[in-house]
Amino acid sequence: MTQTELAAVARRHGWIVLAAATSVVIAISAIRGVARGYQPVSDNALIEIRGRDVFTGDHPLLGTWSSASVGAGIDVNHPGPLLFDLVAVPIRLFGAPAGIAFAVAALHIAVVWTVGWVARRAGGPTAAITAMAVTAGLVWTLGSELLYDPWQPNVLVLPFWLLLCTVWAVMAGDVRLFPLACGVGSFAMQTHLGYVTIVPVLLGVAAVAAAVRVWPDRRHELRRPTVLSIAVIGVLWAQPLWEQFFGPGRGNLGRVVTAGTGGGDDFEPVASTTTGLTLGVRMLASVLALPPWWGRPGYDDSIPGSTQTVTADGLEIDVVGLSSFGSALLGLLVVMVAGIVAWRFARRAGARRVEFAFATLITVLAVAAITVVITPIDIIGLSPHKVRWLWAIGAFLTFTLAMAVLASLSPQQRQYGVGALAVVAGLALVATVPSHANQSGPTQFAATYDSIEDLRRQLDVVLDDLRDADGAPIESVLFDADGIGFGEPYTAPVMAEFLRNGIDLVVDDSTLGRQLGPDRRADPNDPNVTPSGETRPTVFVRAGSAALDVPAGVERLAFHDGDPSPFSLTDVTDRAVAVFVTTDATGDTQ
Repeated sequence: MTQTELAAVARRHGWIVLAAATSVVIAISAIRGVARGYQPVSDNALIEIRGRDVFTGDHPLLGTWSSASVGAGIDVNHPGPLLFDLVAVPIRLFGAPAGIAFAVAALHIAVVWTVGWVARRAGGPTAAITAMAVTAGLVWTLGSELLYDPWQPNVLVLPFWLLLCTVWAVMAGDVRLFPLACGVGSFAMQTHLGYVTIVPVLLGVAAVAAAVRVWPDRRHELRRPTVLSIAVIGVLWAQPLWEQFFGPGRGNLGRVVTAGTGGGDDFEPVASTTTGLTLGVRMLASVLALPPWWGRPGYDDSIPGSTQTVTADGLEIDVVGLSSFGSALLGLLVVMVAGIVAWRFARRAGARRVEFAFATLITVLAVAAITVVITPIDIIGLSPHKVRWLWAIGAFLTFTLAMAVLASLSPQQRQYGVGALAVVAGLALVATVPSHANQSGPTQFAATYDSIEDLRRQLDVVLDDLRDADGAPIESVLFDADGIGFGEPYTAPVMAEFLRNGIDLVVDDSTLGRQLGPDRRADPNDPNVTPSGETRPTVFVRAGSAALDVPAGVERLAFHDGDPSPFSLTDVTDRAVAVFVTTDATGDTQ
């Protein structure tokens, strides 16, 4: 085989090699994480709970409760349960830690291969290898520990990148991929409310662009994709639609609309304000236009957290570490000029498919800019988790510019350019192999994994013999989730262990009730009494010094000996933590 033939084979199949290598890196990360003691904690444990509920009497029809509720004055959940459906079977097969990790890793591996396949269809081998290089960059950005993490903002970065590639392919004329775009878009929309505007706009623009390209001479090509797309949407949205029209109380989709169009009256909303143009420009530029762009060094703090002060004039936001307005404008101007120059390269080269990539990019940038500017900031503050789609958009921006440059090169130069991208992809994958945990979401609680595993191991032993004052097996408990603090990692895994051992629970908290399902909301008038009139014991978790003492009338079910200092979100250590139960009819946990 000649050198030219070898180069042709490498170019034709190079994306497959890169996809396989990326898959291996993701698999290594998940297997290593489980072997080292990964535990679903905090919000991830809620995903475990609802994943176990799939196909049971507590089958989830919605996603988890959304923090967007606090500023809207109405409780809303993320629209759908597809993430729970994803992890349900693996949890049953492998247990919670391994099942969740393997399910998310498998999702990411599937995304990697689908991106390569879509790019190959849309733009040929060059596009496929370029897309795989960008995918490897995103995998490096997420770092090893987020590649199997189910927390919604993190788990959607790669799928949204796939959606952008698929929308590009549809706009370029491959209408048969529109059902795939609807499926991936539905997963993103249901899993996190941050996608409920951007995804429908992308799908709508793609549908119109595809119809215009084939109408009227080839309109028959639309029939099958249209039918399949309707079927995909109907199947994937059946559960949230059922909840909306036949579930108890006000349907969640209606609640989402209310929250987005003026707010509700469930409770007094906390003070909030919109991001606004100035802060929005700074946020956009921090990921799209200024170093380190969408790379790993900026995943945690390109958009840093903020401090908030409620004043007579409203909520004042102070963001230390975010790029200045002047540098943000300059960076965005440079990106705009680079984009115009690259678009001219593509147009001059007759690269029509690359031009459609620019059309996709302009669409998503316009929607992203509007969304960022109008996104509310409440007392929780500015947080990158609300706009994680910016990282995928930054990746698509890089992909589009790279494709335009490659299109302008001679065949020999293009071959060298594609080879250079493959090398960069390989280096990114090698750099991803060492363990790295971005402090985004529950991964910030890695120091608690050992204590939570210890608690769950102890509970697994004692819960089978748990009895009430009359010696009868306890079948249901009231869970008091207060006492440690907002966002703490311990309580949800303990809940998960009770449920795993067949002991049901209820909560006297409307927000947590929406997390756990409608049948787990206690009667607010008598939360410690079951429908049959029996008294429920109360279970609660304490950390730090509060875990050391056992109050009168209370039994300590499990105890991990660790740091006795009070728990703090800014100082996560291996703390002392304990699980208590009381059979006092009053349920007093003080």
